[in-house]
Amino acid sequence: MKLPLILACVTACIVVASANDALDILEGNKKVDDVALPPLAEGEQAAAEEEKPAVFVEKEWTPNPVLDPIWSRAVLYDNEANPWIQQLAIMGFFEYGAAWGEAEVEGAGNYDLDTNRVRRARLGTRMKIFGNTEIEAVGEFAGDSEFQRIERLKGRTELPRDFAVDYGKFRPHFGIEGSKDPQELLTPDRSLLTSMLMPASTLGASVSQKIDAWEWHLGWFSGDNDRYLPGFQGNGFIAAGLAYTADERIEGGGVMRTRWHADYINNMDHRKSSSLPRYDVGGLTAVNGPQGPVSNPAFRHLFSTGVELEGDRFGFEGDFLLANGDLNAWGMTLLPSYWILPERLQLVGRYHYADTDAPGGLVGTLGVGGDPLYDTSPLFVGDEFHSFYLGANAHFYQDKLVWLNGLEYAIMKDQGGAGFDTDAWIWHSAARISF
Repeated sequence: MKLPLILACVTACIVVASANDALDILEGNKKVDDVALPPLAEGEQAAAEEEKPAVFVEKEWTPNPVLDPIWSRAVLYDNEANPWIQQLAIMGFFEYGAAWGEAEVEGAGNYDLDTNRVRRARLGTRMKIFGNTEIEAVGEFAGDSEFQRIERLKGRTELPRDFAVDYGKFRPHFGIEGSKDPQELLTPDRSLLTSMLMPASTLGASVSQKIDAWEWHLGWFSGDNDRYLPGFQGNGFIAAGLAYTADERIEGGGVMRTRWHADYINNMDHRKSSSLPRYDVGGLTAVNGPQGPVSNPAFRHLFSTGVELEGDRFGFEGDFLLANGDLNAWGMTLLPSYWILPERLQLVGRYHYADTDAPGGLVGTLGVGGDPLYDTSPLFVGDEFHSFYLGANAHFYQDKLVWLNGLEYAIMKDQGGAGFDTDAWIWHSAARISF
């Protein structure tokens, strides 16, 4: 028998078989699930996969039979059936940081940046009540008494239609780095401009909602920056934001999550606000500055927009910041990351750029304390700043027990003459534990 005749016979048999199956389904003798469909061709199967909606699967850590039971003890009570109290847990975060380096100040010699200390020591509690409300109280106990404070005393109530209300003492969302808790940061500390523009943890209330892929929030916050319980001071500031999240299929069959955001703050108290900026360096002397005291920056309008990418191994954060007030300041942060060994070793890089139109308009610190709120020594000023960081984070237990190491090269320039150009090489090392 010739080949064309064989193919015709096979095709006819398939058609007849398919017709018989269809007839059996119509007569109720067979179920649809009982009929075996012919396999799709390779190209058709790939096309069918592409037509499926891309869904990003949130990262789940591999169970650890040794450490999981230890960390689970932080939850003191857990009973979803209880109508009053569903959960009671303790929260903690401890970070010990060290830095070794030297800052070369043009015309003024070198400044030693070697130091180590307890960077953060936080302890608190979390309670879930009434089925829709979560309350957090966290205190900061590291450093001198002037830096110890109630970091957060916040409630969050979930409402119908995906609404939520946050209230109490907390820090509003602004920018990628500024919106993260320190235990979530991939670098030992936040970038210089983020530390300058981050609002204080203060008294406020914010309403938010999720609508499909969109999110928005709008809130009011006090201009008071009391270490314990702020009051209603001045007109405060308005914080608003919009975000969009999308999942898309990438080459190789994986799924990448993309999140875009835009945040805005209107400081209605301007220079009278103690929440923006949340630190006061006025009257201090910079290591690389003139003999006169430093002026505390004041901002009226702050804006941030950027994108976050998250894949199986690769991640990226890109954020642009802009502030307007007594001076204009702007900059960006680019932070790629890659899991060399999934769940164990993560490579992290960061480039940060900041600029301003005022001599000595940029104010920050170098070394272990990159945040002037907790450490003002040594203080550096300038009108242009570049930072290059490359490091690796070793995860011993999820992201709750991490050892961070990295090398940073920082350049602070001041062409306006209020400070001296500074170069610094710094090796960072930090150990974190959280629960």
